[in-house]
Formats: sequence, structure tokens, C-alpha cells
Amino acid sequence: MDSNATSISISGHITGANLVQAGSIGQVTLPMPKVPIPRQLPPGVRGFAGRARELAELDTATMGPNGDSGALAVVEGMGGVGKTSLVIHWARQAANRFPDGTLFTDLRGYGPSAPLIPAVVLAGFIQALGVPAQQMPADEDAVAGLYRSLLADRRVLVVLDNAASAEQVRPLIPGADGCAVVVTSRASLTGLRVTEGVTSVIVSPMPTEDAVALVRGVVGSSRADAEGDAVTDLVKLCGGLPLAMRVAACRASARRHGGIARVVAELADERERVEGLSVSGDKRTAVQAVFAFSYHRLTEEQARVFRLLGMHPGPEFGVPAIAALTGIEEPEAARVLENLADLHLVEPVDDGRYRLHDLLHAYAVTRAEADEPEDSRRRAKVAVVTWYAQVADAADRVAFPTVPRPQVPLPQTVSQPVFDRDQALAWLDRELPALSAAARVAYQEGAWAASVVLAGVHHILVLRPRALWPYGLPAETAGVAAARAGGFREAEALLLQRVAESYRLTQAWAEADACYEQALRLGRALKDAVTVSGAICGMGRVRLTQQRYEEALEYYLTALPISREAGQPRLEAVVECNLSEIRLALGQHQHALEHAERELVLRRQASDQLGEAYALYGIAAARWRLGEHQAALNAGERAVALYSSRGPISVFACKPLELLASIYLDLGHHDRAIRALKDTHSIMAEFGDPRADEVLLRLRRIEAAATPGSTAGGAVGAG
Repeated sequence: MDSNATSISISGHITGANLVQAGSIGQVTLPMPKVPIPRQLPPGVRGFAGRARELAELDTATMGPNGDSGALAVVEGMGGVGKTSLVIHWARQAANRFPDGTLFTDLRGYGPSAPLIPAVVLAGFIQALGVPAQQMPADEDAVAGLYRSLLADRRVLVVLDNAASAEQVRPLIPGADGCAVVVTSRASLTGLRVTEGVTSVIVSPMPTEDAVALVRGVVGSSRADAEGDAVTDLVKLCGGLPLAMRVAACRASARRHGGIARVVAELADERERVEGLSVSGDKRTAVQAVFAFSYHRLTEEQARVFRLLGMHPGPEFGVPAIAALTGIEEPEAARVLENLADLHLVEPVDDGRYRLHDLLHAYAVTRAEADEPEDSRRRAKVAVVTWYAQVADAADRVAFPTVPRPQVPLPQTVSQPVFDRDQALAWLDRELPALSAAARVAYQEGAWAASVVLAGVHHILVLRPRALWPYGLPAETAGVAAARAGGFREAEALLLQRVAESYRLTQAWAEADACYEQALRLGRALKDAVTVSGAICGMGRVRLTQQRYEEALEYYLTALPISREAGQPRLEAVVECNLSEIRLALGQHQHALEHAERELVLRRQASDQLGEAYALYGIAAARWRLGEHQAALNAGERAVALYSSRGPISVFACKPLELLASIYLDLGHHDRAIRALKDTHSIMAEFGDPRADEVLLRLRRIEAAATPGSTAGGAVGAG
């Protein structure tokens, strides 16, 4: 190694499989990081009974051709037939076949909220496999590639519950021989049969013997033996559906007097009534009858809480949210939810958290529409979305105190929880699906301030892979409409830019431009330099993304003096950063250097260490193009050092590392160029960057050229 060369220490680590980490640019080491083993299965149902045939079919369906684990199975059947309970019970029994873990998600194919998009699921799985969100690639295909790479040498079970379509499932199939995928759905997902070779496991209502065993497990053997005929009648009235049988049997078990026979008689009357209102006497009628039977025997308070659960914007909820929804104190809400859980009308998922089966949610909505006055339903919805907005705003201010947020007069009707930063981030991450749904419900109910605040909180998506950023678009769009309706013009301008950026990320160029144009007009009307500069930069960013460099240059040159007028160093630094990148692309290297050097000064004024690394990379790139190799080398190495000083190495380090390889080649340091490219390729491969193969090819050419006696000397180059 050149004795004058500067050693670059890359500290920290990336969690993941088979990761190459640099102890220094001069030495590549292979660390042995602790790879997490995810165990994401929810608790199994108590008193699982029967299903021997289906369990055996799942064993066979998930067995690979060599007797190991693998393949894809779809467990299909009607709602309430017990698909999820079956798969969770089987998965727990089969856990030893999958030593590297179990991934589980509810795809929400049927229920009150929108089905999960595959990108959201992939992000969650990748984080469970040990990759921090901020280190995931930006491109959706790259995220999917990283997922497959992480599972390539592992034996993992992937359980995808409640799928809506083959399109929702297909990106989540790892394709590794040692991994098995089990999907539950009410649909047959025939598209997977054609393309993925899926095995179907059909789940039908339980045969009488198994169903009787289930009821016995709930009511107890002695009561079941004493009233054997009544147990059989109960099974028939419930249509052999486990969900209905558990609800009915729990009600019978809670009876101190009258026994199972009385429950059967009352349930038969309820079913006759429901059938009289139904156009068909199918098994769905049995489920509705059981729900009605149980609902009508709740206390007044329990019944009100249950039906108002249908007004909650998401499928999962905590005690404080339900206290806000119903207007009762938290201890009372906790007690009622536990009572409903004992009756199998809600399902516990964690300490103080519950969810509603989608069939029960639909029934709760029906009961609320029938039994709760319209103004009471609206008050409940406004109360719960306002609660979400208040707590989300409090958490956001703790987690991101410097991030711009909509300033609107949000009513303070509840006491605020006390968060530290980690707790705030955890709460925002866990509640994001509810926050997204609540933003839309708030707009629908005319709770303008709550909708605006909830939309603004969606900037937290930047903590997730860039491919997920557009996930906030529906909430942000609702927030814009709410800001407009409520007359919150500054908030409208801010949210318009957020919506525009989401459109840009999905390459909806015309929609992005239209939103930026609206923000620009509003910013000028408000005489707000920050909004005007941000909107003009946004339109420039659209053109930069499209590689329309001359047009992008004009936008950023227009924004530069306006950003200075705003008096915010970081805002001005961002403009200079983009101008440097555009000038480089246009071959205007001296101008690019001047912009990058001004950016560096501004980043330091703003105490923006990550931005400082951006600026140093820009300086290195410009000086290299100007032929100033030693100065370029110094700046590039300082950029890498700054990236590493922030902890785990991110994909952002790839650009300066790759640039350093080019500089080393120009200086004749082939060994150092090879090591820099190895580092670059290792990070890219770990994060599924689509350019990883391109970098590897370049690395192989340089290695071949550097080999003594090689005839490939002409292959060495900086590009």
C-alpha cells in the first residue's frame, strides 16, 4: 500500500447474512454477525381439536422433493372455517423443520382496512431478518431481491394469512429450496397454481366428531358428557364452523344454570329469526345467528363497546384508543375488552392490544348501524381519530423535533402519554396502519384538523425503505383536502409537497408537477419563501429524476436565491447539492465543485453530518473530473469516514467507495481499487442493489488485469 495513503476506518456493522465488512479500506474481513431468528407466529388457539387430515396434508404439501422443507401450499375455505387456527397450530408443530425462523403476516385481504401491499410486508420481513429499515434499497425490485437473497441459504417458514389475490402473494415467495410458504385465503388463488406449482389444502366445516371435541374443550368434559345430545345439536346449529362454535360454547360455558340445552334452544330461535331475514340458509346464516345470539346476551355496556368497535378505523387496537372511541375510562375499557375476549368476540394479540375477526367486524358495523344513533356513531369516530392525531403529534414531536409539520389548532381532549424517543418511534411504527386509516376517516367525518395532523405524521415513512414512501399517499391526499376545507393554507402547502414527492417516487410525473405547481401558487400567495423554494426544487427534482438536466438546472438556479432569502442553511445546502449533481452530469466540473464547496459550508452551519458527507462526495467527484486526484482522494475518504461514524454502514457509502476505486485506479493503486470495489459490491449485494452485478463485473476485470502475466491489461479503466 502507498505509504502516503490515508487509512479509512469503517466502524460499525450491518446485520445480515454473509456480510462483508471493511475494517479498513486496506483490509476486507468477514465478520460473524449474530443473525436474528424471527419467530413471528401469534399464539395458537386454546383447545385446538381435530383436523388430522388437513394437518397431514400440510406436512406433505410443504415437503420438498428431497424430503426437506420447501414448496408452497394454499389453505382455502370460507370465512370462520378455522384456516388461521389450523395453520398456526400446524406451524408450531412443524417449527423444528425450520430452524432459521418463521415469518408471519396478516395480509388483510378481507376486513375493514385495505389489503397490505407486498412492499410493506417485504419491509417488515427484511427488518425481522436483521436489516435496519434505513439500510434497505430504494427500488421495489431491489427490496424483493434482498428478501430472496436473505432467505437463499436459510430454512424459514413464511405464513401469509388472509390473502386477497395471487398478485398480493407472488412477490412474497422466496423461491429458496429450504423455505416453505403457507397461504390462507377465502379464494382459490388459481393464478398461483398455474405459475408457482401450489398445492391446495381445502378446509371444510368440521366433521361432527371433531366439532364435538372442540366444544368439549370449551365447556368441559363433565358438562359435555351430561348433555351429549345438546352438544351435537349445538355443533349442527353452528354449521361445523369453529369460529361460531367457540362463541356459542363460551356462552354456554358462562351459564351457571340452564345448561347447554337451553343455549341450543335459544340459538335455534335466533337462527330461525336470522334465516327469516336471509335470502339463503347457508352456513353464513349459522355464523350470523351465533353472533346475534351472543350479542343479545351481552350487558348493555359490553354490547355498546362491541358495536362501536366497528367504528374503529383499523383491524387492531389498544385499550387507550377504545377508551377514546367509547368515552369510558381506560380501566373500564380494559375490563370490557377482556370480557369480550373471554367470549371470543375479540382476539388478544399482545398485552393490552386486540383485534376483531373481519366477520365479527362486519357484524359490529351492522349492530352499530342498527342500535347506535347516527350522531353517536359520528361522535365516536371523531373522538378516536382525534385521539390518534393527538398522540401521533406528541410522539412525532419527540421523535422528530426539527421536522416541519402542519400547524393546525388540534383540540386537546386527552392527557398526553410521556414518550422517550425510542418509545415514540415504536408507537408510530406500530400504529402506522391505524394512523393511515384514521386520516381518511377524519376527512370523511369533517374532522379537518385531525386529518391534517395525521397526514403530516406520514413523513415517518422515510424510516422505512424508499419503496414504501408512496404508501402514505392516500392519507396525505386526504390531508390536503382537509387542509383546504378547514382553511389551513400553510398546512395545505406543506402537504401538497409531500403528495408531489410520493407521486415522483411512483414516476407519476404529471401528477407530481401539478401538486408542486399548486404548492408554488400557494407559497407565493402566502409570501412564504420556504414553500416557494421547496416547490421549485421539487419540479427540478422531477426533471433530475428524468435526466432532463438542462431543465432541472434552470429550476434549481431559480430556487437558489429564494432559499437564501428563507435564511435556512439546510434548505440552501440541498439546492447547492442538487446543482452540483446536475453540473457534473452536464460536464461543468468547475461549477459543480463550487456548488459542492458552498454546500459543505452550509451543511456545517446546519450541523448536518450526513449532509456533510454528501457534500464531500460532491467535492471528490468534481475534483476527480478536474484531474485533481489527491484532493479528490482526500475528500472521498473523508466522506466514507463520515458515513461510517454514524453507525451502521448504509447504501449511501457505495457512491464514495465506487468513486474511490476510480481514483485509486488513476493513481495506479490497483490493490486498493479492488478492495474498495469489494466493499461496494458487498454492501450492494446485501441490500439487493440492482447495480451489484455491474460492480462485480468491473471488479473481475480489474482483478484479471492486475494478475501477473495477464493479457487483460487493456481492460483496466476508471469507468
